Amino acid sequence: MSKLPINPFKFGDPVEGDYYLPRPDLENLVSQFLVNRIHVVLIGPRRFGKTSFLLNLLKKLSERSHSYIFVDIFNITSHRDFLHQMLRALKARASWKDALKSMFATINKIRPKVSTQLDANTGQHSFDFTLDTAVSSESDVKELIQDLLSGLGKLGTGLILAIDEFQKITEIDDGGWLEATLRTYMQQLRNVSFIFTGSRRSVIYDMLNNHSRPLYKFCQPIEFPSFGDEFTYWVLKRFEDVGIKCDPIAIKHLRKIVQDTPNYVQMVCFHLVALGKEVITIEEVNNALKIVVQQNAYAYQTLLSTLTPTQQRTLRLAAKEGKQIFSKEILRKYEISGGPALSSAIKSLKDKEILDEEGAGRGTVIFDDPLFAIWLRTSFDD
Repeated sequence: MSKLPINPFKFGDPVEGDYYLPRPDLENLVSQFLVNRIHVVLIGPRRFGKTSFLLNLLKKLSERSHSYIFVDIFNITSHRDFLHQMLRALKARASWKDALKSMFATINKIRPKVSTQLDANTGQHSFDFTLDTAVSSESDVKELIQDLLSGLGKLGTGLILAIDEFQKITEIDDGGWLEATLRTYMQQLRNVSFIFTGSRRSVIYDMLNNHSRPLYKFCQPIEFPSFGDEFTYWVLKRFEDVGIKCDPIAIKHLRKIVQDTPNYVQMVCFHLVALGKEVITIEEVNNALKIVVQQNAYAYQTLLSTLTPTQQRTLRLAAKEGKQIFSKEILRKYEISGGPALSSAIKSLKDKEILDEEGAGRGTVIFDDPLFAIWLRTSFDD
């Protein structure tokens, strides 16, 4: 049996190596902020390449004597979850064994241990640690979070703490405690730079621009940019490397229809290669896109069934109309009783992380998942 060729496209997880298209200008800008200890928030839609960019940047900085800790908090629901994700991130830095042992020696409720078995990947004795079984109350968890953040100062100079999907901390009902705690240690830890990513633009900007919030004007926000023409050329070269001819207009069409989301561009291109296409045209792209959208149809149908009729109509309106969605004609067309009903539905859909507002202007919303918008347009076509 002949071996299947390696697909030149990858999606789903953060990409690196040949699957990653560098952003040198953005890398230089963010690096300058971090090495000068200016804290940064990268803001952009989900699946837009922020995590891939961040991990590749941190890897480069680590080669220049800047150590880092990467914490993914996308699925947290509590302070205990946040604590566990911090510990998980520290555990991943096995090479810091001695520094972590020294750090944890000052934290009574964490017990470090060195295994007698060798790690198959590193050839070193594996390092682990456990929480004291007495850590049960909310006050214990908060105290440990503070101890861990304080302990970062013992891990050497040039440390970068990266927190992915940073806006998730606002979903913990704690009166802003975690925000305020992070602000305190961002101020106190003179040898640590912080970088966050966020996909909920309206939430992040409220955190940074509302004078009543702890992080008011405390971080440098950077809007994560779309790729330029270099992305189209990169995709064409990837096809060329496996003997596939591709019309540049087809890739520009694909980028536009998936709102320039790199993950979805690579997903559709992966399918085109897997389908055995030898020549890629706009028609081939549209056919592959239909397959990708249909693969997600059940999830979209299930999601839609959990929403109220007004919320469902609001999504159809947002998917098909785009701008000026509060006009009386459009409201009447989608059987929405009025502006207040639409505003209420949009707020609920933002809370569910299905929609977000674009810019500061009223009347324009964007989908968290552009494929969902495509599915809505095709499923409810007039």
